Amino acid sequence: MVFSLAAILGVALSLAVEASAKTIRRETYPQGLQWGPCKLNTTLPVQCAKLTVPLDYTNNSDNRTLTLNVIKYPAQKEPKRGSILLNFGGPGQDGLNSMLAYAPLQAPVTGGYHDLISWDPRGTGNTLFNCWPQDPTGYFAGLGSTQASSADTATGKLWAEGEIIAETCYNQLKDIGDYVGMAFTARDMIAIVDALGEDGMLRYWGISGGTTLGSTVAAMFPDRVDKVVLDGVMNAHQYYNMFGEPEMVAATDATWEQFMRGCIAAPQNCALARNHHTFQDLESAMRRLFDTFRNNPPVYNGSLVFELSFLESHVYNALYSPSKWPQLATSLDGLLRGDLEPIVASISEGGAIPSQAQAILGIRCGDKKLRTDKLADLGADLNQYRRTSRWFWDWGWGYYVMPCAQWKFHAKERYNGDFRVKTKNPMLIVGNTYDPVTPLVSARNMSEGFEGSVLLTHNGHGHLTLSQPSNCTNTAIQRYFLEGTLPDPGTVCEPNFPLFDPAA
Repeated sequence: MVFSLAAILGVALSLAVEASAKTIRRETYPQGLQWGPCKLNTTLPVQCAKLTVPLDYTNNSDNRTLTLNVIKYPAQKEPKRGSILLNFGGPGQDGLNSMLAYAPLQAPVTGGYHDLISWDPRGTGNTLFNCWPQDPTGYFAGLGSTQASSADTATGKLWAEGEIIAETCYNQLKDIGDYVGMAFTARDMIAIVDALGEDGMLRYWGISGGTTLGSTVAAMFPDRVDKVVLDGVMNAHQYYNMFGEPEMVAATDATWEQFMRGCIAAPQNCALARNHHTFQDLESAMRRLFDTFRNNPPVYNGSLVFELSFLESHVYNALYSPSKWPQLATSLDGLLRGDLEPIVASISEGGAIPSQAQAILGIRCGDKKLRTDKLADLGADLNQYRRTSRWFWDWGWGYYVMPCAQWKFHAKERYNGDFRVKTKNPMLIVGNTYDPVTPLVSARNMSEGFEGSVLLTHNGHGHLTLSQPSNCTNTAIQRYFLEGTLPDPGTVCEPNFPLFDPAA
């Protein structure tokens, strides 16, 4: 995404306002989208285009614009049945590069008759929301990376670091920070639908953070909904209205326990089962390992202290993908024997707040309605995290909860409704039974608000249905996009392979 920066720099922003219907701009796109080659390193048959949209939808007198980078993965079969927009989550993940990874997975599930369309949502991609363009010492990358459970003083430290993050982002981006958020991105989506020149209806598959975007666009434009799939669902009520989102960890412990139970059930494929023959035995070993990293952290190579944060990050990130669980088991088995190399490798994968996570900060924090300068005001939310998860109750506090509470930007428009909406056509909402970050309860909570929607339970593990594929789930999504047919309420789909199965 490319901002018209020359027109933006030096312009002071007024305080954010909640947009009213009479101030909302609506553009027309008679020229449509002009597709051409993409400047991407790929052999996929993708095409790219640019679309100019208003920078500020709430101000009819503001002529500044924003240029969206749009990408198309063409339908593989004829006759074409229109386009499906994809958003890959975060919220903060770019669309162009993500399309290269996801299109080969999602296109066959849709049936292959639709063009798949994505874009770099405002705030993502080409350094639009970059709080620290240069970080040669890695100082900013390390902010917020401590787990609150690692020490009695950790919560206060995270709060102070959150203030640094919020202040630094404001000083760097004060001229553009209020123009990112779900509501404006939803309007950008409808602009893309209009520019496609098809039937003017929205077809969409949103995953993870893209489900809150999908919920928002469906609630704002219910008459434009043709077919919308939400997969790996966030609780949008908490996203907008709470300091944190404690429901995010509602199934994290259960997913972690499923990892251990799955290991014991498949000892031939799980290194941890070599010396631990029952779930209770393995759970006790893991509790001791966590306690060791908390109270007596090991030292690597005579210079690097491995705190609990490193271990939690290593485990939590692997829980997203069951295909990585055998590797996780091997690394944890090594740690029990004093081998720190797996943790060293995980650190090399990146710092706490890279550019994509900064985009998440910009979008998520600007969308939240609550602000405070007192840590004590977060007490109710933080206690709910503690009640919700025993193992991972403090996950994400330093990345987003603490900075967002002190955030200085306010999205120019927010969705202020209650997500109780009847869309023109009913939506399909899919949740995993054991998803470590978007639990089934969130899918159920969002489905209850959208009249006529159906909740499909994917009785799998990891984040999103794609993490542990199911022919049953894929068929349900394909029938929905091709025929408009929803599965029967209460349908439960099983994954194709059990945990730790080499065939998976």
